[in-house]
Amino acid sequence: MNLSLRIPRLRNLMKNSMRMMSLMETGTTVGRIMTGAAITNDGCIATVNIAGGINAYFTSRGEVTASPYSGFNVCHYTGDDPAKVERCRVYIAGKAGIDPCKLIMPRQTHSINCRVIDSLPVVAEDLESVDALVTSLPGVAIGVSTADCVPVLLADPVNGVVGAAHAGWRGAVGGIVGVTLDRMIALGADPHYIKAVMGPCICKDCFEVGEEVARQFPHDCVIDEEGRKPHVDLPAYVASILIAGGVAPEAVAMPFACTKCDSDRYFSARALGINSGRNFSMIVKT
Repeated sequence: MNLSLRIPRLRNLMKNSMRMMSLMETGTTVGRIMTGAAITNDGCIATVNIAGGINAYFTSRGEVTASPYSGFNVCHYTGDDPAKVERCRVYIAGKAGIDPCKLIMPRQTHSINCRVIDSLPVVAEDLESVDALVTSLPGVAIGVSTADCVPVLLADPVNGVVGAAHAGWRGAVGGIVGVTLDRMIALGADPHYIKAVMGPCICKDCFEVGEEVARQFPHDCVIDEEGRKPHVDLPAYVASILIAGGVAPEAVAMPFACTKCDSDRYFSARALGINSGRNFSMIVKT
């Protein structure tokens, strides 16, 4: 499947981003962005009911201090205190109603590698240099860590297949979103039933890039104004790939926050440095 053949215009989707943010705060049903997806927020973890027994979870920092690691962090390879990270992992697993050993997260490297989780336990070596996960196993949470890149959670509630992808600019242009869709389809998913939710990530106003990066994106996703460096609309590009892959436009929920604009609330590598915590986005079907 060549997902780069058609890149539809998605400015109308991006206009809904701020609306999504306000819905996250109030717990209101998302409506046109993700019909029937009820959102709740406990201060550190936002929960999106995608359909039936499939929930998506997005972490925020919670209470913070001046430390770049301050706040809720489940990523074990960022240099944070391991004991604190484990406490956070136990907490979010409890929130999802699963055992912490069933919370699966890869060691990401901006690759286009997607791992199918078809049995437990999963050995650490199988999660090295992996940037997306898919599964049809019930009670298993799969997720990705981000700090400006786009976390993409996917669910086919009809066929019971879920996916999670880490889409930085390298992975996005390399094809990680299309690879994840292909792996889900191989497990029995149908793109027409897939719903997609993007978590907090860097917005187009903050994502300044060099000319060499901008050239790798379609013109619709590049903001090139005289007197400043190019900016890339990474969420719009991810949405275009999802739609080109068969996901309905109305089933694509755009990000509800910018990590760099709101770095007091979300970890941002551009705002806090690479040596900082990570936001975690995960999905689980019961």
